[in-house]
Amino acid sequence: MNNEMKRSFRIFILKILAVVFVLTMCYFLYAFVYRARTELPTKAVVTNRASAVYTLRGQMQMLSQKEAFSYFAFDGREKEKEYGTYVIPGLKNTRTLLTEKGATQAMCTSMTPQGLAVTEDYVMVSAYCSTQKHNSVIYVIDKETHNFIKEVILPGQPHVGGLAYDPDHKLLWYSSNINGIAQAVSVKMDTIEAYDYDESHLPVDSQQTVSLYGIVRDSFMTFYEGCLYVGCFEKYNESVIARYGIDAEGNLIDTMDKELGMNFEMAVPLDYSTISEQVQGIAFYNDKLLISHSFGILPSRLVVYEQSDKRLYVNENSARTYRFPERLEQIVVEGDNLYVMFESCAYAYRVSSVNIVDRVLKLSLPKMEAYEEESDSLFSLSE
Repeated sequence: MNNEMKRSFRIFILKILAVVFVLTMCYFLYAFVYRARTELPTKAVVTNRASAVYTLRGQMQMLSQKEAFSYFAFDGREKEKEYGTYVIPGLKNTRTLLTEKGATQAMCTSMTPQGLAVTEDYVMVSAYCSTQKHNSVIYVIDKETHNFIKEVILPGQPHVGGLAYDPDHKLLWYSSNINGIAQAVSVKMDTIEAYDYDESHLPVDSQQTVSLYGIVRDSFMTFYEGCLYVGCFEKYNESVIARYGIDAEGNLIDTMDKELGMNFEMAVPLDYSTISEQVQGIAFYNDKLLISHSFGILPSRLVVYEQSDKRLYVNENSARTYRFPERLEQIVVEGDNLYVMFESCAYAYRVSSVNIVDRVLKLSLPKMEAYEEESDSLFSLSE
């Protein structure tokens, strides 16, 4: 090959690399920037009930590539409605309010699911507007029929990374913040059941709004044995879970305003637990603490710990770790079922996700505990 041919070959390779680079940058800008900041136009006037990306068969087929995960989710559920799954509503169109103009009615096409709660009668999913134009919402789904019932509009634009249900007082808690201060807000289930968007066109009324002392952000939460557990998400550093007490009426115990003369309520934690980075949700099961970890396009993890008086739940102390599809969010334990939800189905993340999970799934905890792996205690769902 003479010098001229070598030079032409190098130029050809450089052109190919330039095209690949441009295409890669275009994909990155579209998948990670444009879709996160853009809402599709819509002519819809109500929240869509069926927003599944896949049919049930398609979802099961996609997840069948993850053998263990599919086994936990679908094995033995043939007689359950939709194999025990709940389609997340409102992903295409959600009735809400335009935050900038107060009570102005609006439709949002960029809702991103975050929090999850399971009650005696409902499965509830919280979501925020990724373009930060609209009020956050909670979708209420009938637990028995799996049908979408209604959207409940929340005041403002909280990230609502956590929902927690108090079965003793019939209260739903959701995570919020104001002026950078972490908050927990409770709503009576009676209020949620009576809420009617068509009648009020206003956000739902809350029972209690309490600022949380000792935690930077209210990123996720759960309710367990009469206490509200609230955790803070950190990308690369260890973080904490704070435990707050509940009084006889179901309210967070407020201690700061009386002592310091503040004009707002603030709760002080009973104690703290240390956790690893990138936590999205926690749940308790028998004598174990389950923690979901997720960040970006990397595979998610579900880490199981034995509960300990030392309250040190970091990776090296884990009893077992499972790898799940990317963008795992909140988890909820009910009986022997672990309800899991992903945000990969949201418009902002759908193109950049390899595994799109558009339903709340129920995983069998006894099957997970009994699962025997061929090599070691860590299995991969991303291969």
